[in-house]
Amino acid sequence: MARILPFLQFVAVATLASCLSLSEKRATGGYVQNPSGSASFTHYSGCSQPACGVAASGFTAAVSQLAFGSAPGLGPGDACGRCFAITANQDPYSPSFQGPFHTIVVKVTDLCPVQGNQEWCGQTQSNPVNQHGASVHFDICEDTGGAAAFFPSGHGALTGTYTEVSCSQWSGSDGGALWNGACIAGEKAANWPAVGCGNQGTAP
Repeated sequence: MARILPFLQFVAVATLASCLSLSEKRATGGYVQNPSGSASFTHYSGCSQPACGVAASGFTAAVSQLAFGSAPGLGPGDACGRCFAITANQDPYSPSFQGPFHTIVVKVTDLCPVQGNQEWCGQTQSNPVNQHGASVHFDICEDTGGAAAFFPSGHGALTGTYTEVSCSQWSGSDGGALWNGACIAGEKAANWPAVGCGNQGTAP
């Protein structure tokens, strides 16, 4: 018993340390990663070289840097590979527009950096919402069909909500890794605050 007890104590401490290291890795740098909240939406083309390092054939999106979990040039963030149900409910430029609005499920494969995108992806630690009051911005890829499915004709910028969901609800398939260090581990991780790819660097 005298020999077993210290061993069990060691295992318990090691397990706790492992759990803490995963949590700290996700939280490192001050990134804000919540499984649901307010969102804004735009669309872009040229999605074949995403920051996560893996392109996909289904509906995909870039997310704002504060939620993505990495900075330009630092590689994948913890948002990579995670799937979200996104729902629009307003056009901020046409408040009288009543829809129809849509819900789709997207997989995060890319980063929308703060620099050059302050209106939509300008969330920071000191000001965690953008100019439209959204905590996370999704820039939806046109090339894989998500933008056409989500945006009503003539309305290319919307606001609404997002909720993280299992990627079993996403319709699509992943491509191969584009470079060493590519990661979309979020597709198999539990919802935030569970860790997928982990965060890199410091949040804006």
